[in-house]
Amino acid sequence: MARRITTQSTILDNGCRVVSETMPHVRSISLGVWVNAGSLTEQPHNCGISHFLEHMVFKGTTHRSAREIALSLEQVGGNLNAQTGKESTLYTAHALDHHLPLAIDVVGDLLQNASLLENDIQLEKQVVLAELSHAHEDPEELLIDQLYANLFPEHPLGYQILGSRKSVSAFSRSDLCDYRNRYYTCDQAIFAAAGRLDHQFFVDEVSKTTAAWKRSPEKQTHPPLLAKVAPSHTRTEPSAQQTHIALGAHTVSIGDDRRYAAALLDVMIGGGMSSRLFQNIREKYGFAYTVYSFYDPMADGGVFALYMACAPRYEEKSVELLFHEIGEVRQGNFTAEELAQTKSQIKGSILLSLESSYRRMRRLGEQAFFDMPQQSVQEVIRQIEQIKKEDLVSLAQTFYDRSQFSVNLIMPKKLKKK
Repeated sequence: MARRITTQSTILDNGCRVVSETMPHVRSISLGVWVNAGSLTEQPHNCGISHFLEHMVFKGTTHRSAREIALSLEQVGGNLNAQTGKESTLYTAHALDHHLPLAIDVVGDLLQNASLLENDIQLEKQVVLAELSHAHEDPEELLIDQLYANLFPEHPLGYQILGSRKSVSAFSRSDLCDYRNRYYTCDQAIFAAAGRLDHQFFVDEVSKTTAAWKRSPEKQTHPPLLAKVAPSHTRTEPSAQQTHIALGAHTVSIGDDRRYAAALLDVMIGGGMSSRLFQNIREKYGFAYTVYSFYDPMADGGVFALYMACAPRYEEKSVELLFHEIGEVRQGNFTAEELAQTKSQIKGSILLSLESSYRRMRRLGEQAFFDMPQQSVQEVIRQIEQIKKEDLVSLAQTFYDRSQFSVNLIMPKKLKKK
């Protein structure tokens, strides 16, 4: 007998959007709240403030201390978490179904009532500065940040999510309060949940929690995205033992009809052990232990990137192999069997994700955040199945010419080349 799974959406009078998917066969709920605050809503002088504010809301509210926040869901077997991205900040909670009101109340408290005490701000600066130092010691993370900076020069999408040591050190309480008042508003928040829940009950609980939450004082706008081909970038790191390579190009947005073709290309080129990059660069030539690609779709554009780390003596050959695999796809040098296998891989991943309330919640919330229609899994799979070889070739030829890529390297200092 088929399991009954329903998806529903409601917009509250205060502008807050509530979406849910009922999974009656599970005993838990996954809650997520998307807030319109990320690198995209920052400026050069306050880059990193979205991430810093995400840290600060867990330091205490007018109703709960930091310890009480930590205990709120953990003491009933659940958990709280948060993450800041380029376009949004996401707060999540996972708990048993009958603790849904508690999860909503706790997350709502964080978003509306964080105390933002001066002493806590100074202490948390030390934590974030330590996080920045750790990120700068990771060549892979450092290189991907540099790739985005090169692909989006002078645009907030190119800012490092963590910010800089200068910007973080300068944050004041008034900066945080002003930023929260502007972007942490009910009409810029999306509550999404998946699991064993009733949609109307969910709506009623969110309504109670957000009853006093203010709307945004003004319509928020973002700077236009002007896709540019950034120059290559090379830097040296004294501690680096390998050469780290990242190639990146602009590609289609999350709302573009070609996004499924972009996802297929990503999987075919570098998505897993059966991908072209893994089979050739690692298995055939043995140049690298780590090699992969990723597709990052956003509201106004997207990024397709490839990353690998190799011994310095293989650097030039590795770059050529990366471009060779891209060129092969652009020329349509892949079989119908390879295309079918890639489709099967993506469809299997989608169907396996249906077993997770968290993955379902993420899918619901992201569709709502980007104002996309709520598509059923069957509709997504149908669109994937309809993609033809010429669709992939056309997309690759449009966006993935060698001249459209930014090439970024980190190498050991003593081996720097021109």
